[in-house]
Amino acid sequence: MQALIKKYLAFGIVFCAVFIFEPAFAADAKELKTADSLFAMGRYPESLVLYRKNFNRDEKNSQSLLLKLAFLAEKTNNYTDCLYYLSKLALANPSRRLFEKMDKLAEEHNLSGYEFDDYNYFIIFYRRYGDYFPLLLLTLGTYIVVIMVTKTRRREPILQIHKISIIVYLLVLLGILNVPSLYQTCIVINENTFLRDEPSSAAPVIERVGKGHKLTILGSVDHWNRVIWNNRIVYIRRNDLWNI
Repeated sequence: MQALIKKYLAFGIVFCAVFIFEPAFAADAKELKTADSLFAMGRYPESLVLYRKNFNRDEKNSQSLLLKLAFLAEKTNNYTDCLYYLSKLALANPSRRLFEKMDKLAEEHNLSGYEFDDYNYFIIFYRRYGDYFPLLLLTLGTYIVVIMVTKTRRREPILQIHKISIIVYLLVLLGILNVPSLYQTCIVINENTFLRDEPSSAAPVIERVGKGHKLTILGSVDHWNRVIWNNRIVYIRRNDLWNI
């Protein structure tokens, strides 16, 4: 009982750390209000039906809805759904506590892809302050261009190192602006899912995995996604995945 209390207390801490009210994408306000009332009364199965009805995988959902869905999924030991909703929440409002929660839950079920490493920390930092990076870099770039134009007008020599620096700067700026689109992940939703060497049902099977694992998507070929598994590029059917 004490372990159960600690478990849901941790969920409550995560709730306080990440909760920011946002209106649902196009959810039925009346149904959500009813679901909230049922949730508050502890009538979880009934509230879950309404919450799921007002959840959209392809649109932005309110953080409150995502957190309640994650809570209800964990309460019924549906760890795949729980990690999916928490991963969705991490895209909207990432935090160290949230990543640690996912890492702990994944470790309990021997799932990979949720480790809180330097890359995840960078994603947290970028998603929190990413809007300022392009502005800062553009300001710096404008300053560099003005200096170079001024030197050109004055017919002063521009050092080779300065020319190389502006090229490197533009490449870094391009990379920073494309980080969100490059960071795309998915979660395996079916048991006995095959990872193949090529995007074909006839290709050799590299490994068979269960549901819940989180993968990074590198691209797609027809109805296959190219993903990373154990530092190796493999292919998996799209219908075996939920994109996060």
